[in-house]
Amino acid sequence: MVEARALRERGTGRRVTYSPKVFVPLTTLCRDVCGYCTFARPPRRGERAYLREDEVLAIARAGAEAGCTEALSPPSVFWQNGSSS
Repeated sequence: MVEARALRERGTGRRVTYSPKVFVPLTTLCRDVCGYCTFARPPRRGERAYLREDEVLAIARAGAEAGCTEALSPPSVFWQNGSSS
């Protein structure tokens, strides 16, 4: 730990930086099973699984108004065409 602390101090010191991002969940379909996820669900007949363009833009605009400078979408592997095959 002493060596790691010394390297940090020589590099960036105690400075902490961040890049505010808005998360845009383009779909509710996801093969991952995350304990913290609140929106992913398996495909359901009769339910829309993808956000409409206006919904995506509303999320992005809300993020921009909150000071976010980047938008992220889920990195997971999604179901293809709304099916699990």
